Amino acid sequence: MKELCKALTPKEIMAVYDAWGPEHFPDSELKPLSSVKMLLERGQYSGYGLYDGSAAAEGGLLGYALLMHDKDREKMLLDYYAFMEEYRCRGLGSVFLHEIQKQKDFPGCFIECEAPETADCAEQRELRERRIRFYERNGAVLTQVRAQLFGVTYRMLVLSPLKEELPGENCEETACKNGGETGLRETLQKEAFCDGQFNQEAFLEALRDFYLSIYPISVFEKNFRLWIPEN
Repeated sequence: MKELCKALTPKEIMAVYDAWGPEHFPDSELKPLSSVKMLLERGQYSGYGLYDGSAAAEGGLLGYALLMHDKDREKMLLDYYAFMEEYRCRGLGSVFLHEIQKQKDFPGCFIECEAPETADCAEQRELRERRIRFYERNGAVLTQVRAQLFGVTYRMLVLSPLKEELPGENCEETACKNGGETGLRETLQKEAFCDGQFNQEAFLEALRDFYLSIYPISVFEKNFRLWIPEN
């Protein structure tokens, strides 16, 4: 089977979310369909599909990734990531992530994983730890940042784009060209291409800016808490 990764149209995103979201995610994690539609109309929602290339004309959807992002597509968050049941446990999750990372319009993304330490039982803790290990195994960086969103605590990861550094160029030169900015793209570039420590504070600020680009400040202040635990 030859896999094909392609961007989903707004119509395809609505159809995929409406058809498969309730089957793949618990009710507590699902947005109202109207919220997805609103984000699409605001230009802050997009998605990718992984297809069986030989059957793409007949459908052939293997899995999908839906992402929230700011209007400039500089900061993204992986909102939903799922595969059709018959295509799970085949290594396609790793294939799909790698294909997403290669997309020209992918700047990297935040990933929310429920914190293992807040699990209700050992089985749930193991499931959460396994999910984090999956993303780390596929190139994501587990940061120190925690996020409590609507009462649920998450460990935050970041997945960088697969971009080659230009010959003779280093990340300090790139940062200088970009005016010294430390948004998500620049933070990812530093982590991907430079020796040294990951900039946790810059990551936290980029994450805060992202959430504020999606939610009104009144909602953010009431329902969001971002922090770096003290050692």
